[in-house]
Amino acid sequence: MNTPLERINVNFPRPVLEDLRRLVPAKRRSEVIARATARELRRLKLAAVFETLDRNPAWQAEHYPHLADGTASDLFVARLRASGTYSRAPVTDTVSTRRKARRE
Repeated sequence: MNTPLERINVNFPRPVLEDLRRLVPAKRRSEVIARATARELRRLKLAAVFETLDRNPAWQAEHYPHLADGTASDLFVARLRASGTYSRAPVTDTVSTRRKARRE
C-alpha cells in the first residue's frame, strides 16, 4: 500500500498491549493495529448506514404489500433470479484473504 503514513500516539489498556507485544512481532504491530482499526471503522460505518435506514427507510412497506411476509419475499427473489435480471456479486478470492488474516 502506497498510502502516506502518519504517526500518532495511542493509549492501550495494559492487557491489550501485553497481548499485542506477545503475539505480534515489533515490526508488524503498526500494520496489525491499522488493519484492525480499518476493520472496526468499516463496521461502524455500516452500523451508521443501518441506523440511517432505520430512521429513513429506503422503501416504504405500504408501497410493496406483495412483500409483506417472508414467503412472498422469497418467491419474489426467486422470480427475479429466474428472470435473469438479477446478477450475483462477483466471487472474491477468499483463500488469499484467509491466508493473510492468519498471519496476524
